Amino acid sequence: MGHLKRLAAPPHLKISVKEAVFTVCPSPGPHPKYECIPLLLIVRDYLKYAERAEEARKIIKAGKILVDGRPIKDYKFPVGLMDVISIPETGENFRILPIYRRGLDLVEIPEEESGFKLGKIIRKMHIPGGYIQITLHDGRNIRFEDVDEGRKLYTKDTLKISIPSQTILGHLKLEEGKYGLLIKGPKQGLHGKIIEIRKGVVYPAKPLVKLQTQQGEVISILDYVMVIGEEEPWIKLPQ
Repeated sequence: MGHLKRLAAPPHLKISVKEAVFTVCPSPGPHPKYECIPLLLIVRDYLKYAERAEEARKIIKAGKILVDGRPIKDYKFPVGLMDVISIPETGENFRILPIYRRGLDLVEIPEEESGFKLGKIIRKMHIPGGYIQITLHDGRNIRFEDVDEGRKLYTKDTLKISIPSQTILGHLKLEEGKYGLLIKGPKQGLHGKIIEIRKGVVYPAKPLVKLQTQQGEVISILDYVMVIGEEEPWIKLPQ
């Protein structure tokens, strides 16, 4: 992938626009270019474990940084929504979450949360062999040999999966009464109880969702919400 100028970089990145002309351009991977944080920036600019890019590359190349339980040695690797970053040598664990008016950022999480992540179902299809396959927002594909089990899942639902084994630990259906997090849009980062889902009645009207958040009632596009819990969230959220 080519270069990325700092002026054109996503606004959520914690980098100085005037420090240099270029910054790290993420590799093609599980998250879109403008919805991720390159791993080098996390080590150097977010965690402050290096002062220069060369030092950060050596740390990453040594396999000291785990993403979703696997050592990642590509310093351009795109780390995005719900990904878990673990540093065994320091015992630190972080999750990538949207923060209101700040965008994607690292949120430190306890050790017991580092073994799982939440994934939003964005696609469901039948594949050869009579199986059902779902795709999560981070590019993971999960195949169900038990067709009845796969039929219980719908797009926009959320799965709780272990990492890195990818075992399904739980299922959250998108419906009123569940706890939701806005992952896109101008209200990105707000979270609360889903109190209403409005289906679009006239094309091209989009379905809407209403959440009861700490800032009051918020209405957003249904595609922008991700279910993250029953009455309470299953993950630690930023304060």
